[in-house]
Amino acid sequence: MRLLGIVAMSSLLTIVSACATIDDMNPFGSSKTGVTAATATSTTPGLAIDRKTGYPPYAMMKGTVLIAPHGGKRTDYYFWLNEKNTEKVVRYLEEENKYAAEVLAPAADLQKTLREEIRARAGAVQGTPPFKDGGYWYYERYAAGADYPVFARRKGSMEAPEEILLDGQLEGPRRQQFKVNNYGASPDGSIFAYAVDYAGDRWHNIVLRDMRTGTALSDKIEHAAADFAFASDNKTFFYLKLQAGTARAYKLMRHVVGTDTKTDKAVFEEKDQQFEVGLKRSKGGRVLLLTSDQTNTSEVRVLDAAKPDGAWTVIKPRAKGVRYYAEEVGGTLYIRTNLQAPDFRIAKAALATPAQWSEVVPTQSGVYIEAFDIVAGTVALDEYAKGGPRIRLVDLKTGNEKYVTPDAPAGHIAFADTFNFPGLRNVDDNATSFRYGFSSPVHPDTIYDYDIATGTKKVVQKVSVPGFNPAAYAVERVMAPAKDGKQIPITLAYRRDKFERGKSPVLVYGYGSYGSSNEPMFKTRWPSLLDRGFVVAYAHVRGGHEFGEAWYQDGKLRNKKNTFTDFIAATEYLGEEVGDKKRMFAMGRSAGGLLMGAIANMRPELYKGIVAGVPFVDVVTTMLDESIPLTTFEYEEWGNPAEVGDYQYMLSYSPYDQVEKRDYPAMLVLAGYNDSQVGYFEPAKWVAKLRRLKSDHNPLLFRTNMTAGHAGDSGRYGRVEEDALIGAFVLDQAGLNPGNKTASK
Repeated sequence: MRLLGIVAMSSLLTIVSACATIDDMNPFGSSKTGVTAATATSTTPGLAIDRKTGYPPYAMMKGTVLIAPHGGKRTDYYFWLNEKNTEKVVRYLEEENKYAAEVLAPAADLQKTLREEIRARAGAVQGTPPFKDGGYWYYERYAAGADYPVFARRKGSMEAPEEILLDGQLEGPRRQQFKVNNYGASPDGSIFAYAVDYAGDRWHNIVLRDMRTGTALSDKIEHAAADFAFASDNKTFFYLKLQAGTARAYKLMRHVVGTDTKTDKAVFEEKDQQFEVGLKRSKGGRVLLLTSDQTNTSEVRVLDAAKPDGAWTVIKPRAKGVRYYAEEVGGTLYIRTNLQAPDFRIAKAALATPAQWSEVVPTQSGVYIEAFDIVAGTVALDEYAKGGPRIRLVDLKTGNEKYVTPDAPAGHIAFADTFNFPGLRNVDDNATSFRYGFSSPVHPDTIYDYDIATGTKKVVQKVSVPGFNPAAYAVERVMAPAKDGKQIPITLAYRRDKFERGKSPVLVYGYGSYGSSNEPMFKTRWPSLLDRGFVVAYAHVRGGHEFGEAWYQDGKLRNKKNTFTDFIAATEYLGEEVGDKKRMFAMGRSAGGLLMGAIANMRPELYKGIVAGVPFVDVVTTMLDESIPLTTFEYEEWGNPAEVGDYQYMLSYSPYDQVEKRDYPAMLVLAGYNDSQVGYFEPAKWVAKLRRLKSDHNPLLFRTNMTAGHAGDSGRYGRVEEDALIGAFVLDQAGLNPGNKTASK
């Protein structure tokens, strides 16, 4: 997901470098001389990359005509910025970085203070509580001040001697980035494997280690996805290759540990460009599961883990619009599916007859089943209902239901969300309890073990943030009316003694795409804003699953603009009912950055400042290029601009295409040079065009992390610098920077 580069342009998009009018691109206003020609490298004063200290860089202009298959034409004056690793592009990005630092110089002391605050909180982030997998207890632990964890295990119990699997403290600092995105062992524990990303671009190396000798094996697996699985023989190893250019996981490979990877056999290839594949060993360990997935259709293949050379059997052939996902526990297949159930239901099947499903948990309209697990005769369900998350438990024999009580009336609770709760692991087939997490903007992450039989829970890990007392803060859920009458949930948080109704500045955080709900989590950056009087609000706009599948469908494809108008409605409500309408700020990342770009064009006067992280802002150009990551299997999310109707609708909101001569709020735009999900050039082009056309004097700052990808720097402290930068920018614009006496509120 673009939650989340153009390598070579596809035949879907015809490119013509051409002379074209630049009258409407002149940074000094309309030309009265009728200049209509743009050369490949403009030498017009003010248009070159060169700049003086304190003045922004103006990217050179080159008229490139982009022609869609149906003949639609656009002239892109900054298309050249996709030429990665060229001197002119690197130089331009570096000049933007320098300019951002110059403008934020009055906030240098504030940024230093924020850096210290956020780093202290990040240091409280722990590894995982021990979790049982096979005959071992696995865990990650951090040494004091360490950026990367030690991955370790103990055999049988936590009293056994520690066995170090991977020392991130040694490996991490040696690399530009070090993101271990998957790890696990063979069933007998003799071989340990981990998938690591060294650049932040999602291209993984998989490293195998023989734990009997403690040495790394020579098996060299590169250009892989993070997923892998061992067969039951402890030596056959399956992994996924990535397709060149698109970074699509498309080919299943079979490897025998200890052999040359050049002899590995391709077992399956997903040839449909709109699908990619995911791989795992089932929780029960009896089968391996290969899922071909796309936005609205999926298909699962299953292999007997004891027969690694056997055939992969399709559970049910793919059918457009039908999604299903399988798990095996206790020798039974369990399936989550939207077949005749838009909000999903749970079914089961025998391994011998995987296509014959019988229902276990029926669907409920407006109750979206996000994930499930089977624990001690109970189906545990991560769900979204009534605008927020919940955990529902259903007894397999009686059908009786109960719910896990969250720690606060608003926040995020889940047992399967390992993205937001990395410490969650529910992998033991024989467990009598399950592990779940709770968090809110003012409740640091807490992980519990919930006993199925007794209904009791115990804390197994709680992030204890230095100097932070949750009782000093409040979290609430309010509803804002949308223009069409829908009610938009908002989770808001503030510090009780700092909040002043009608006077406090407000930061509204948004996402609203892919059905991914906007989880209101504790972030180490939030207390620095809350303690200085900010209200932090999460807007749960259409495009997520907060009210079920219908909420998602009403915020995608040709309903996409509902996402933007919902966010605007939430902002208007907060400005009228909660905070200072003159100090409203907005923030979003990736597809949430698209949201930021859209609202900047639609209602710029509402916002004092906007922060757009790795923003997906050049929607039409990117979605016309099927050679780059994420495009083809996102047609069902955004539309296919090769079709004229989709093209016109997408063009009508694409932030890059909709930039106009008008005033814009203060803006901070962030990019990652190695980003394979949203190419750095999308925000670079957007900022360049904004510089030409905007008519205000508000700061427009663009910072590219030249060594990171979509998620930013790796490590426990990887987000500290960026979070401090964001905080300094927002506080400075809100008039809360002690070092800037001229800032206005």
